[in-house]
Amino acid sequence: MPKQLGPLPKATKEADALKKRVEKLVKESNKTLDNTKLKDKEEKLRQLYKNCFDLKQEVSPLLNIVKELKEEDEPSKVKNYANKKTFETKRLEVWQTQLSETMTKLQPDENEEQYLKKMRREAGEVSEEEEEGEEEEVEEEEDAEEEEEEEEEEEESEAKVKPTDKKDKPTAAKTKVDEEEEEDDEDEYEEEEEEEDEEEEEETKPSQQKNAKVAKKTEEDEEEEEDEEDEDDEEDDDDDDDEDEDGGTKATIETTPSMRQFVAVEDYAGEEEGDLGFKKGDILTIIETRDDGWWVAENSDGEKGLVPSTYLQMHNKFKSVQQDDEEDEEEEDEDAADGEEKPKSARAKKLWGGIRKAVKETTVSDVLQAMGAVPSGFRPSTLSRVFNEGDTFRMRNYMSPKLSASNLTYRDLFFDPMTNKIRPRIARVDRVVTLVSCQQIPPPGSGMTVLSRHVRMCLFEGHTMLSNIHTVKVSAVDKSQRTWSFTTRVSDAMDPYYHAETFVRTNNTVDNLGILFELCVSYVRTSTDEKGEFSCGWAHLPLLDQTGTVITNKTCELQMNGGTPYEKGVEVDPSISRRTGSSALVSLIGGNKQPRLQVRVAVPKNDQKQNLEQLPDTLVGNMVLVPFHCYFRQLLADALLRDRLDLESTELIHSPTLASFPRVADQHDLMKVLRETWVERMKTVKRVERFSWSNSNLRDDEFMKDTFKQVFIESVYPLVNIATLPHYVTGDTDIEEARHTEIDKFRRQKLERKSAMAALLSSDIVFTPFNLQEVAFNVIGPHCLPRNTHMTAVEG
Repeated sequence: MPKQLGPLPKATKEADALKKRVEKLVKESNKTLDNTKLKDKEEKLRQLYKNCFDLKQEVSPLLNIVKELKEEDEPSKVKNYANKKTFETKRLEVWQTQLSETMTKLQPDENEEQYLKKMRREAGEVSEEEEEGEEEEVEEEEDAEEEEEEEEEEEESEAKVKPTDKKDKPTAAKTKVDEEEEEDDEDEYEEEEEEEDEEEEEETKPSQQKNAKVAKKTEEDEEEEEDEEDEDDEEDDDDDDDEDEDGGTKATIETTPSMRQFVAVEDYAGEEEGDLGFKKGDILTIIETRDDGWWVAENSDGEKGLVPSTYLQMHNKFKSVQQDDEEDEEEEDEDAADGEEKPKSARAKKLWGGIRKAVKETTVSDVLQAMGAVPSGFRPSTLSRVFNEGDTFRMRNYMSPKLSASNLTYRDLFFDPMTNKIRPRIARVDRVVTLVSCQQIPPPGSGMTVLSRHVRMCLFEGHTMLSNIHTVKVSAVDKSQRTWSFTTRVSDAMDPYYHAETFVRTNNTVDNLGILFELCVSYVRTSTDEKGEFSCGWAHLPLLDQTGTVITNKTCELQMNGGTPYEKGVEVDPSISRRTGSSALVSLIGGNKQPRLQVRVAVPKNDQKQNLEQLPDTLVGNMVLVPFHCYFRQLLADALLRDRLDLESTELIHSPTLASFPRVADQHDLMKVLRETWVERMKTVKRVERFSWSNSNLRDDEFMKDTFKQVFIESVYPLVNIATLPHYVTGDTDIEEARHTEIDKFRRQKLERKSAMAALLSSDIVFTPFNLQEVAFNVIGPHCLPRNTHMTAVEG
């Protein structure tokens, strides 16, 4: 027998069915209103009005049913019953208000009461005489209510104006002037009291105002989405640019710390449990946004709760500077009109003028595009800038174990005492992605020398980056420099930087989950020796099909888009479209001239899957380096969960490997040194030991983990602390060569002296001053704190 649904789950199910109908109807209504070329528009508006009215008749009874539900009527216990009931009530109220406002837009001169009477009259249920009688009764009732309200207001005003008995009466000696001033004061007092009464009457309906504002906000968001979907590239180029800029601003609001702050424009006391009250002018930090218009916010005291987004406005920290600048401009206009000259506010002009200059400053890409050196779809690389800015999208942030919400244990690292190993973590998405080739990529023009070509990739959902950024270098290009090739060949002396097989892991459940590929070129201008990195196009590969299932073995050919990942409708090279779009035959033949990327997605093999399940829940990386990541995770489990006497202790753990490995996990030159040293060490292992570690069922785990620590300490740990080793910057060939020189110098010293210790003591190499962070792992470090993926995005 199927389990019978209780009243609340049943109502939730009905509401879910209504949700799609409401959204579809509102979207269709807005689209019809905006279409000026539509035939029989008035008739269609009337039909849509009728549909909104009928649908509202279904929403309103369901709202009344939900409001009357009680927890004791449920056949079985419902978790968080009060919160679920509140959520259903709020979204039904939003739909109800949304439908009402849509009806007002469709037929501004007709309300629901008139429409209902007209429908009843057409059906023959009510005659005209009865209808007139009903109207007269309604008018009489309204007049009576208005008279009662006026009488109550007069009584209240008289009671407020009447002085108390404790006040002294005015004496007869008071002059006529004093009496007139007193009468004026009383008149002003009565006016102030009437204004306060009106404000109190407006505040008696906070929930209605809030629902109307939330509905208005939701409707405006839907209209913006429609405009973006229905935009015409040929007729509305200016509108497209504005929408792209809005998209970039949206990403900025969600992610940049200074832009996550909002200021309250009205007072809100908090109506229900879980709401966060605030005063007008308070600054709130948004933690999470939701589709229903209720956001999770935190105030300056650290209190968190739900707040209505319609009561908030983006906090502008340059507001005072802007106001000063606007006032100065107004003064200048007035002076110009009067023919007078006054001194300007130098400080405000200087501050705000610098901001304007930075915004309007011509970029390098604008100059190169004007010169014809690059196609108009090229942009400065977005992923390169984000990767080099900090550790947010580096492997160091994702390899470190994350603390749980209670901060008493780890949420992605568990130890199995039965097997004495790390417990496997099964991810929703666990795939091997291989770059096959890039074809018809436009090369830069004259005046530019290409230094390096590579592809950057990360998990992406349209606005937010959801993983670390991984880079694969191009192994070869053809003579025309339009076809990029990759390699998957594995050898002892290979460079992992060129390996095109990448693993992708995540447990994220967003709908538009996919992989963002950005084709990048490092260049130098021959005239100025100026260096930079361009994006030659980007593509987004969805990892979920229409049913929400993760895609399996599949080869995909992705068409490249120009601009940044936050721009829409931009071509890499518009001249290609002009050449291939003259006729159907020419377009068919020239379709192969469009820039495209070919990738292959596959399910990991059994041995690969066992290794990948030891990694963090979200990670993107090189397949040939997976064993080293696994050893690091096993050492983490041993140090944090198996060998610690007090699991709640926050003392530093002495381990140079744990402290340094996450820092170098995505530095390809150091990982190459680690892999080469590891391969050489494995050649010295005896045959019996080699057999034991090569077989996953018989290998000695403790021996392998100790060997990994020794190899890391001998090869990579000294290199990280060399003072002359430049900071790792991906895509900069000069830095790569300088680092390569320092690495070879140390390896020669170690080979000549036949010991890593002797190389460490050599006077030819200068090391950085000793720091405790080099050898100590912090269990509560900044990279171990829980990370909010909803707030992670970058400005487009």
